[in-house]
This record gives sequence, structure tokens and C-alpha cells, in this order.
Amino acid sequence: MPRPPPPASIVPLEDGWAKVKNEGIRVLEEYLDAGHTQKPQSANSKKPQRNVFNKSNYADLYTTVYNMCAQRKPNNWSEQVYLRYGEAMADYVRRQVRPALAGKTDTLLMRELLRRWSNHKIYVKWMDRFFTYLDRYYVKLRSLEPLHNRGYMIFSQVAFEDVKRDTRQALLQTITRERRGEQIEQDLVKGVVDMLIDLGLGSLNAYNTEFEEAFLPETADYYDHQAAGWLSEDSFAEYLRKAEDAIHSEELRVTNYLHRSTQPKLKLAVIQSLIAVPQAQLLDKDTAVVYLLENDKREDLARMHRMFSLIDNGLAPIAQTFRSYVTGRGSKIVDERIEQAKAMASKTDALGDPSFIQTLLGLHDNFKGIVSECFGQDSLFQRSLKEAFEVLVNRDMGKYSFAALMSSFCDRILRRSGERLPDDQVEFLLTKMVELFSFLSDKDLFAEIYRNQLSKRLIHETSASEDAEKSMIAKLKLRCGAQFTYRLEGMITDLSLASELQRDFREHCEQLPEGKSSLGGIDFGVTVLTTGFWPSYQVQEANLCPEMHKAIQVFHSFYNGRTQHRRLQWIHSLGQATVAARLNGCRHDLIVNTYQALILLLFARDETHNLSFVQNATGLDAAHAKRLLATLATSKYRILSKSGDPKSVEDDATFTPNDGFECPHRKIRIPPPVSEEAQNRERVEEDRSIAIGAAIVRVMKMRKLLSHQQLVSEVLAQLAFFKPSPRLIKQRIENLIEREYLERDPDEASMYRYVA
Repeated sequence: MPRPPPPASIVPLEDGWAKVKNEGIRVLEEYLDAGHTQKPQSANSKKPQRNVFNKSNYADLYTTVYNMCAQRKPNNWSEQVYLRYGEAMADYVRRQVRPALAGKTDTLLMRELLRRWSNHKIYVKWMDRFFTYLDRYYVKLRSLEPLHNRGYMIFSQVAFEDVKRDTRQALLQTITRERRGEQIEQDLVKGVVDMLIDLGLGSLNAYNTEFEEAFLPETADYYDHQAAGWLSEDSFAEYLRKAEDAIHSEELRVTNYLHRSTQPKLKLAVIQSLIAVPQAQLLDKDTAVVYLLENDKREDLARMHRMFSLIDNGLAPIAQTFRSYVTGRGSKIVDERIEQAKAMASKTDALGDPSFIQTLLGLHDNFKGIVSECFGQDSLFQRSLKEAFEVLVNRDMGKYSFAALMSSFCDRILRRSGERLPDDQVEFLLTKMVELFSFLSDKDLFAEIYRNQLSKRLIHETSASEDAEKSMIAKLKLRCGAQFTYRLEGMITDLSLASELQRDFREHCEQLPEGKSSLGGIDFGVTVLTTGFWPSYQVQEANLCPEMHKAIQVFHSFYNGRTQHRRLQWIHSLGQATVAARLNGCRHDLIVNTYQALILLLFARDETHNLSFVQNATGLDAAHAKRLLATLATSKYRILSKSGDPKSVEDDATFTPNDGFECPHRKIRIPPPVSEEAQNRERVEEDRSIAIGAAIVRVMKMRKLLSHQQLVSEVLAQLAFFKPSPRLIKQRIENLIEREYLERDPDEASMYRYVA
């Protein structure tokens, strides 16, 4: 076997340390104090010395420390070298650093401290390199403080401990000057802050203890003072502008020279001082929320939302004010409308004026824009707007409800009239209308009125656009579901099927032996409607002329051949006839309903008849006959002349064709008598009663046993198209108890049981 190498020579402690101290530590300290070492440099070199030690010097010093710490006991000097490492560094800090910092304050102190700290980091870096072997083995095996950390701790304990209060004060004063608009050396502040972070040795303890714990209360005091001044001097909007600028400047301050962990705490302190604490005083200002809304200050409203959203429940009082303001604005419009309605003589005036609904649509559109643009679609403000308009559109309007006004507004848009709106404007108004409709409680009443008006537009062919009708129904379906619109959709489908049926009927007539003459010589068409979809109409039989009677019989035969399970019921009041007339030497085509046509045909031979004759000849009751004669003799187009009062139809009045009739138009549409629609409310009430009863049974069938209050709550939750009063629900409960669907609990009267 080969012989082991001879042992290296022993390095005595003092000799080895003297070499490290003289050739390493003192040279390093000289460099830190003077900025260069005493070794010669090139005469032409103007660049500062960058490396304190060359590779040879460094390797020699590293080897010396290695030998001292790698020797076997008792000549292993690791412990002694570790202690002398700290003593040498602490001695230098006491000799050079502490005196340099003594007596300095403010900016001078921070500059000197930062310079000395930068030097100390260089000191620690080179010492770590010399003593790498010691740090890697001895320190690690003994679980001692690493040399790098120990070097930082020495600076903190020996130098910084004496000036930490002055340093903290200097930092706070410098930041305060910057808040007041002065220019400061941000790099200097950042350097000191970074030093505090470094001294924490991986934690923020030093930064938090020596700076942040004083900085945050100082910030709060500063902005408390600022808030007091702004409150007394500035408007609400100007105050919020300054507050927002302050928050942004503090966020920028963190970005520029503070630690990022400070940002949420610093922002909270500023928000507390500027927004949370003076919140009540701010909102009580004359230039606060109501002022901004009245003057449409959208930029300021958006800033207000941003600022008050930063504090807990900060937006709740603003949302309440917003709700009250919207309610107040809308109530003023509604009150004006109620006063105007008292002066309106006719139903046409009351329901035909679109200005009221247009004003409400504009009001809702304006505030919806504010919620979207300024409040970022905040659900709190959406709910406030919804609650405000629910109050408005469910107010008692007297004779003509909101449901009637809304439906009449839609009818005006969708009906063919003199003013033809562009398709995109119609679509826009319908969209806005459905938004307003969504706040209505009496949706079922609206549906009933709308259905009546839709039926007139469809039957009398006065609808401006089938696409617009379908679009409105689709919007209502999207808002309320298919159950709400199935009748309206059925009406549209009915007309399409009726058109196909009429085409088949014409083909059938052409194939008859008599051809079209089989219809009595008249142009005859039939629209077949499904009873369940369309409104209920009063049916009054009449004595039809032979031509009409013959045509109806032909259609009966045709229809019965197609189906045996449906029964036809003729609604003559909805029929339309064109009667040719020659009055005062002029030819006119009179467009009337079936009953009016029957009356006009009685005067085909220029005869004179009284009311009794007309009534007997047509088979109509006296009241209906009077109303029909009034449309022909006392209205705008006086086809007949009458005796007596020209404005009313008396029992003894006589009628004759009006030879003095003058009208430049050949086609004249004579409106039928206005049909009373007072039955709408009664029909809706009946439907509501059925719906409430069904909802009660559904709930009780599922729950079996419920208290009165719970039952009322669950029934209200199930009824989407109207909101009945608890009193009405109680009446329906009593009715179901009588019919033995429910029973009261024998031990507790307020509890109900479902009877299976």
C-alpha cells in the first residue's frame, strides 16, 4: 500500500489570525474608509479601484482560514476564529461608524447611515468569502448564527441601535415634506428602508418595529388634520377628488420606496381618516349625493362610488338616498299625471297621451345609465332603482291603472297610425317598455288589457308590423315565461292558420257547381279563432240578410267536412262589411261591422224607419240598436239623418238616408260602438282567485302541515304575476277549508293540515 502524505505544518492561532487581520481585515477597512487600498495603481488609471483583493491575495487568505479551522484538536481554532470574526467587525463599527453617525439628524443622518451601511455590506461580503470554510462546516455543525447574519446583527446592535430613533424621525419628517408638495431624495429614503428590511434577516420585524409602527399612526394623524380642513373649505365633490388623489399618492409612495406589505395597511389608515370617520359629515353636505344627482355630475358620482365602496357599509346610506331621490322624482311626475287626468274628459284622452309613459321611460333610462356608468352595475344600486320604480308603477292612478297606461302605450307604438316610427325605434321603445313593465305588480292585468288590444290590432288588421308584434311577445316571454304569453302566441298562430283555412275555403267555393255565386253574390271571408286564446266577446244573435245567411251555411258545410269536434260560434260584432252607397249623388264604400251593415241595408230603397222597426228587423235589443244607430246618425260620418236631438237617439226618433252627406273620400271607415272593457278587472280577479287557490293546494300538498304565516309567505313566493293581499289569501284558505281541501289543527287554530 502507498504511504499517506506527510502531515501539513501546524498554523498557530496568533500567527494565522495576524495574517488574516493584517493582510485581509485591515486592507478591507482601509478600502472602506478611503475608497482605495495603498497598493500602487497605474499612473494613467483614472477609474476607481473595483476589486479590493486580487485572486492571489484572496486564495492566500482563504487557505489560511481553512488551515486554521481544518487542523485536528487541540490545534483546531474554529471556535476562536468565529469569536474573533465578530470582535474584529464590532471593533471597526465602534471605531469608525458610530462616531460618523453621532450628532447627525434628518437628511444628513440618513445619507451617512446609508453610506456606512453600504460599506458594511461590502465588509460582510468579503469576510464571508474569507471565512467560507468556517461558515460551511463549523457554524453549520454547531447550529450557530451564520456569519452573514452575524455581520448584519453587529451593525444593528453596535451602530444602528444608537440612532434608530433619529433615523425613524428623519424618515417620517421626509415623507411629511413630500406629502406637502416638497421634492425629496426618494432614492435616499428607499435605501434606508431597504436597510431596515435587510436588518430583519429575512423577516420584516426591524422594518415593522423601527418604522411602520410609527409611520401608520403618523399617517392617520396627518390625514385627520387634512380631513378637518377639507371638510370646512371644500365641496363634497372637491373633497372626494382630494381624498382619491391622497390614496393614489400613498399607493405610489409604497411603489417608490416602501415595502409592498405596507400598502394595505397604509391605504386602510388613509381611508379611515378621509372617508370612514367623516362619512356622516360628508353625506350631510349640501353638495353631496342629491346635488350630484340633480346636476348629473356623473364623473363625481363615479368617484363617490369608488371612494365609499372602500369602507364597510359605506354605500348603504348612499343607496338609500339614491332610492329616495328616484322615488321623489318619479312621484312628482305621477302626481302631475294624476292631476292632469282629472281634467281629461274621455278615455281616449287619458290612455292615448304617450307623454307620461315616455317621461317615465326617460327617467328610468337616465337612472339606469347612472347605475351602469357611475356605479358599475352595483347590485345594491340596481336593487335601489328597482325598489324605487316598484313604488312608482304600483301607485293608485285612479280610474286608469298603470297596467292600462302601459298597454295603451304599447298599442300606440304597434298600431298602424299616421306617424310611422322606424323599426329600430319601435324595437328600442318596446325594450324600454318591458323593462318598466318588469316593476309592475299587476302583470296579469296588463296581460289581459294587452290581449284585448292585440286582438283588435290583429282582427282589424291595424298592426303596423307582425315582426314587431312577435318581438314584443318574445320580450314578455323572456321576462315572465311561456305561461305568461302562451295565449298571445296562440293568437298570432291562429291568424296564420285562419289565412290557410280561408285559402282552402276559396278553392272549395270555386269547385262548387254554382261557383262563387253560391255565396249569395258577396265576397265572403271567415277568420276562425280558438276560444281559449282570444278575449271573451258578447254574442248577440241577429237577423242576417239572405246573402249573409247563405254564405254562412256554405262555410258551415265546408268546415264540418274538415272537423267534427269543433263548434263554430259567430261573433258578428267583430265582422266587417263593405256597403256601397250613393249619397248626395256621390259613390261611397262604407266599411262597417256586420250589425251596422244590417241596419244600412234596411235603407236600401231610401225609406224612413223608426227605432222599433230597426230593432225588429235586425233582431237586436234596444240598447244595442241605439248605440249602432248613433254611430250612423250622430257621429262624425252621418250616413243617416234623424229627427229630434241631433246628438242623441230617442225612442221615437226616425231615420232616413242623409241626402246632404258630403265627404271627399270614397272609402269611409265608420267605427263601431265603443265596447266597454270594464270586465277586464272582474275577469282578472276571477283568474287570481283560481291561481291563489291552486297555489295554496300545491304548497299544502307538499308541506302537509303549515302555520298561517308560513302558508301566506310561500303562496306569495309562488305567485309571479300579481301580489295579492294577505286578506285575499285568507279568504281563499277559508274557502278551501269549507270545500274540505284543508282543515285547522284542533290544538292550534293558526295551523293548517292538508286533507288527502
